[in-house]
Amino acid sequence: MSEDTDHPDLKSRNHPVREDMAYQLKVWRFERVGWYVLVLILVMALGGVFSRGLLSSREVRSDDGKVRVEYEMFHRNGSTNSMKITLTERPNSPVELELAGQLLEGFSIETLQPEPLRSRSSSQGMKLWMQTDADGQATLYITLRGDAVGLLRSKIISAGTSSVRLVQFIFP
Repeated sequence: MSEDTDHPDLKSRNHPVREDMAYQLKVWRFERVGWYVLVLILVMALGGVFSRGLLSSREVRSDDGKVRVEYEMFHRNGSTNSMKITLTERPNSPVELELAGQLLEGFSIETLQPEPLRSRSSSQGMKLWMQTDADGQATLYITLRGDAVGLLRSKIISAGTSSVRLVQFIFP
């Protein structure tokens, strides 16, 4: 937008009020940029950048397709979010799952459903054993509460398969 500096409304006046139009033009430009930033933040919030939503929801799979994780990439500190882990193995057999990386450092596990057959802590995180159904699927629903702030990198590992890497960010 070009500004016509010869226009009488854009010249500084002293009567009835003293004006500095050069400064006023800078203020208007700053306000315009502020409106653009506000609209950008609103669009990002509606898209889910600050919590649940289109930009936050992720689904990742292992290379062999035996492990699938549905989770939220963006969290707020103190809020709860769900994670769904689906494993595919032989029907009616136990399957081992390991939650590793920074997952347990940045989140508190509020609930695990269904309850695992057994669980054990490991040097990298926590190991869980689950039972597959007649179709060879085992699904674990986890409710996480964000306790840290910042970028967290985690891994979901199932014995005999490739791991799934998760990247999550917790806002203050």
